[in-house]
Amino acid sequence: MEVLRHEGPGRLGLVRLGERSFRTPALSGVDFTLSPFNSFFHPSDPGDYDFNLAPSIPLSFYTPEDVIQKALGRLWSVDYEGFNAFYLPALRRVEYLDEFFKIIERYNFDAVYLGNSKILVKEYRYFVRILRELRERFPNVMIITDLEPFFYPLTVYLGVDAFDTRSLKLYDFEGKGFTQFSPFIWSDEPNSLDFAKKTISEVRKALEEGKLRYLVEDFFPTQYNAGILRIADLEHGDYLEKYTPIQKETVYFISDASIRRPEVKRWHERVAERFAPPENTELVLLFPCSARKPYSFSRSHALYRKAVKEALGPGIFKVHELVLTSPFGVVPREWEWLAKYDIVVTGHWGEEEIKPAAELLAKTLEKYPKNVPIVAHLDGAYVEIAKLASELSGREIIFTDVKNGTTSNESLSSLTETLREFQLEGTKEDRTYRYFEKVRKVFDFYFGAGAGEAVLPDNGQVKGSKMLRLFVGGQQTGTFKDGVISVTPFGMGRIYDALKSYWVKVDFELRGDVFAVGVDEADPIIRPDDIVGIVRDGNVVGVGKAVLGGEEMVRAKKGVAVKVRKRA
Repeated sequence: MEVLRHEGPGRLGLVRLGERSFRTPALSGVDFTLSPFNSFFHPSDPGDYDFNLAPSIPLSFYTPEDVIQKALGRLWSVDYEGFNAFYLPALRRVEYLDEFFKIIERYNFDAVYLGNSKILVKEYRYFVRILRELRERFPNVMIITDLEPFFYPLTVYLGVDAFDTRSLKLYDFEGKGFTQFSPFIWSDEPNSLDFAKKTISEVRKALEEGKLRYLVEDFFPTQYNAGILRIADLEHGDYLEKYTPIQKETVYFISDASIRRPEVKRWHERVAERFAPPENTELVLLFPCSARKPYSFSRSHALYRKAVKEALGPGIFKVHELVLTSPFGVVPREWEWLAKYDIVVTGHWGEEEIKPAAELLAKTLEKYPKNVPIVAHLDGAYVEIAKLASELSGREIIFTDVKNGTTSNESLSSLTETLREFQLEGTKEDRTYRYFEKVRKVFDFYFGAGAGEAVLPDNGQVKGSKMLRLFVGGQQTGTFKDGVISVTPFGMGRIYDALKSYWVKVDFELRGDVFAVGVDEADPIIRPDDIVGIVRDGNVVGVGKAVLGGEEMVRAKKGVAVKVRKRA
């Protein structure tokens, strides 16, 4: 199985079977054939199916320990020749999973059928854990399970590739037809397979368009769906994040679950780990977010900017601005192009929004020298966030007198008068430095602190007006336009030398794309769609876009790992 596109652990895949192929997520009996369950007690030869289930022992989820041990002993004696699918009984005693995994690994199965799944979905933690361990350990194995269509979006998002449809006939037998609102509202006409086809088609389309998470959040017909996603978000957020492509488009937060999306977790981590304040900062300003993005294009932020300039003049180039927002928490002004999101604004903030934002703000304020004053021009819940951050960080925050909103004449006058107390003197050098920093910080976001300095040091050059071209010593390192970047092999080489990050190591001459089978090592911080450097013998020989995450491309043996864009 080759991975074509990721959204979280969910993936659009291509399975090749001899001369034919099909795409996942898929349905048995529609896209591929699947043999009946092959009991150890009634073994038979492989039949004429795409996937033949090897002989196994039908253990239940609650099977006692001594029975599991006996079953494992017998399974090691099975002749697996000719069988390409393994029946994995999901067990409450997860300590035995590794023994089953060893069998899968030894015989190199193409697919794993996850048994006991209809019980497993009621055991939220076990369900997510088992899928995670399967997906991480066997990236090229197709995971098949037996669930109703209203579980398809969620389980595909967590890593399932295909579904057995045979048990759906029971619903037809009982005269129940699925609807979008099943299992609470049923249709009078049997339609199980048709509904399964329709649902899997919607899941595929969502994957192709990068909108599977929206479908997951919009498809919550049972408490099990909501419980499983909550466990996945809160206890396995790192699992979801490392398979989630780098954000390119606006994220719409459509439910309470949206604020736990992997993109939010990633943003918080990057602010904490990759953002460093400009070195010439002598004053920090805190502003609320705006509905329009980027914030600078909004009426409110234009008014803030006018008030700051009126109060400080050239000293504005020694001011650094942080924007407070939910659910991203803190957006440094240089990163406003990268904060592509939209959320319902009601003025009511929940604890799940306020506390993380305050904690992130506290961590961010600690990055500034203690003698740098902090001024907040905020209202509503933003004030609550800033006060909590002040307590957590031990940093004093000066609040302007806001009345009737932050853009009222009285509020803007208060902002101007408060800032006039600080005598900041900005120079032409400060202006140039901040111009460079606007570019550098975006590269830091994508590659880590110091990447911006690597592609645009103090002696670097910027050419162009709209599309900025960056040069060091006469050689181009990359481009920058409205937060969108590109990197040349020379620029990626400088980033690699400075940070040793975002690299994929190969031992062959680079001619086309890099396939997973040819990857020797890869930086584990790589995410799908990241810009990466292809390294051979310690030198960057090309730049490309990652299809897989760093860990996955090392484990995988099939498919493209990096689509090469430029060779050195």
